Amino acid sequence: MDAINSPNQFNIRGVRIIVLIQQVPILESIDRIFRSFNFGNGSGLLQYWECTPSELEDIGCNLMLTDQTFMSTPDEGLEDYRRRCLENPHRFVGLETSVGNWLAGRAAQTGIADHRTIHHVLNQEDQHSTDVGGKGQLVLPVFYDQGAGNKLVGIIEFVTPVPKECYVEDFEHIHDLLKDEGLKSEYLGKTIKVEYNDMIKFTLPLSAKFTDLQSKVTERFTDLEHQEFRVEYNDTEGNRLPIASDVDLRVCMAESSSKGAKFIRMYVLLNP
Repeated sequence: MDAINSPNQFNIRGVRIIVLIQQVPILESIDRIFRSFNFGNGSGLLQYWECTPSELEDIGCNLMLTDQTFMSTPDEGLEDYRRRCLENPHRFVGLETSVGNWLAGRAAQTGIADHRTIHHVLNQEDQHSTDVGGKGQLVLPVFYDQGAGNKLVGIIEFVTPVPKECYVEDFEHIHDLLKDEGLKSEYLGKTIKVEYNDMIKFTLPLSAKFTDLQSKVTERFTDLEHQEFRVEYNDTEGNRLPIASDVDLRVCMAESSSKGAKFIRMYVLLNP
């Protein structure tokens, strides 16, 4: 995909004319973003998965690993990871496809950026865990604004030899570079489903505080504003655990990401 073409339509004497206007050379933009990225003093690999429609466009897309890549300094582990990805450079991602720990595939499904930090524990039975090993990752879905809505055009993947504590600064840096190119991404976060008489859904940034979660809940369930309540969630082993602090929320979000969950289910209960 060298460019995004947007059709302008108009009628001349009853004949509909469609003109394709070339707007954004996407791969050239990705090249500029990679060259402008500030790696700081660390090593890292940037690569780009191009998203193209499948024959059944409504249920998924094809991700193709492109030649757009940049490595800050030579690193054998990152070079090996790149080679492993090139062994299977074309992958279909559907709404129900099991992507396991493949973060690029997960970002294509959810449309939300994600990262693998030092808090993530890889399960060797999960898909793609052998490829990524103990490396850290950040993935960002790249969108082009079509006016009537955003179109997913690809996934930027940033890989580091050692996982970081957090990739929020890297996300914000790439986000700003995308904006300069007329592109955008969704913030780093998780989809949250909350039950309380009814079900609500929202996206919460991975950098969110406990108070942010409370605000989101009371914003949607307005009758809770003047009541004392608690929020609980089910961990990966099925245990119901409380979220009562920033640490609880961070653990909950990290565990969900490490297990490849598409969303986190939470519950609101009134305090007696």
